[in-house]
Amino acid sequence: MEFVRLKYANNKLINANLKEHREIIDEYVRKRGYTYLGFIPVLFGPNGKMLELDLIFKKNIPPHRPQVVEQKPATIAAATPKPEEKSEPVIQ
Repeated sequence: MEFVRLKYANNKLINANLKEHREIIDEYVRKRGYTYLGFIPVLFGPNGKMLELDLIFKKNIPPHRPQVVEQKPATIAAATPKPEEKSEPVIQ
């Protein structure tokens, strides 16, 4: 996850016109391979205007695909233990 801090000037006579966020979001989403998740206001001016905010991005990572290793089945002789040979008692 990545946070990008955006700062605006506090002018008491003029309302804030926020446009810079669009360029930043476009840069991260189209060119850097991120997904925009939202924003968090981090600083307000005395009149309540947002002066600083963090834009939140998540890096797009391709899903991990485990490699499949082909295994040969074990032969029956190797998998099955040999029976013990029984010898008949010798009568004398």
